[in-house]
Amino acid sequence: MGGNETRELPIINLSDKNLKQNTELWNSTRDSVRKAMEHHGWFVAEYNNFPTELHHSILEAAKELLDLPPEIKIKNESHKARHGYITMISDGQPVHEGLGIDQVNDVQQCRRFTRLMWSDDHHDNDRFCETVHAYAKMQAELEQLVIRMLFESYNVEKHADKYIGGTRYLLRLMKYKRLPNGEPNRKFISHTDKSFISILHQNHITGLMLKSEKEDVWYPFTPSPTRFVVIAGDAIMAWSNDRIKACYHKVEMESVEMRYSLGFFSFQKGMISTPEEMVDKDHPLAYKPFHHDGLLEYYETLGAHLKAHRTMTKAFCGIPQT
Repeated sequence: MGGNETRELPIINLSDKNLKQNTELWNSTRDSVRKAMEHHGWFVAEYNNFPTELHHSILEAAKELLDLPPEIKIKNESHKARHGYITMISDGQPVHEGLGIDQVNDVQQCRRFTRLMWSDDHHDNDRFCETVHAYAKMQAELEQLVIRMLFESYNVEKHADKYIGGTRYLLRLMKYKRLPNGEPNRKFISHTDKSFISILHQNHITGLMLKSEKEDVWYPFTPSPTRFVVIAGDAIMAWSNDRIKACYHKVEMESVEMRYSLGFFSFQKGMISTPEEMVDKDHPLAYKPFHHDGLLEYYETLGAHLKAHRTMTKAFCGIPQT
């Protein structure tokens, strides 16, 4: 990936003002995105288009939300896997919490969520909603840029508009802390996401670890306000016919300071099927078409360790290879 890659992290600059389709810069960056996703299952997007003030305001919004009383946060219910409020308890205290805003790019959904969390008239509902919606809009632009590059690199760009039009976005606001006894929190098991693509962003506290598919090693992520981790989920693994493998990642929380992070997840509203262009003698068709929500429903039927492993997607919609 040329000058954009460091020894520590595969970093790709996606904020160059000259990054336009049908240019040499676009083509080289597009190829770097594909190589990183095939080699690692993830990469770090350097995205300077992201305003510094929005970075600060979304983290403030996350803290404000996650500081609410438990009896308020549990109102964030959802029948979809990991879309509502979840918490991890250790010695009677929460060491991880997360809330989800589904269809976050719809401002009306942001307003409904805000009214659910703050029903009183004294809270600045408009400010929270505007911050979340502005953040989601920016993240969607980044996700769609990555999608267009990947689809073009596989010569299936004719499907890109249909994919983008059929995408549903979920934003999860999360916090992590050390164990009550002061020990580092390593209870977060390695897992893959069930999304098509996940984009992770956070405050300055380290802890995120990402496994490289081809190297079989773990990379620690060094956070920055303009760095976003783009992660392959189980759905893009099936769509790409295993050319891209879902990324294993985890959090190892050692800091005494709270870690806040934002997860932006893309899901398809309808059916996902492998494009015929992705099937050849070296890559026989490995997955049947499936509904993305069906994959989430299947996920809910499994035990914790099976949920964490990407083989669940093979079990759900894989085609046995002879």
